[in-house]
Amino acid sequence: MPVKYRCKNCGYELYKFEKVGQDFYGVRTPSEIKSIYGGRCPKCGHPLGIPNVGEIKISLKKKIYPMTK
Repeated sequence: MPVKYRCKNCGYELYKFEKVGQDFYGVRTPSEIKSIYGGRCPKCGHPLGIPNVGEIKISLKKKIYPMTK
């Protein structure tokens, strides 16, 4: 399951981690993402913050089963 960081104002995808081995560092923390962009969304300019527990959304992928005969 990918880990995505989005701007809570405009929904711009700031970072997406899809699989192990994607890069040397692994999944980045919200504070690392904030520092990469200088504390502001590059699309809308909204200040980036650290999400609280209520703002974190977890969604599961729909599992696709192969057709059986």
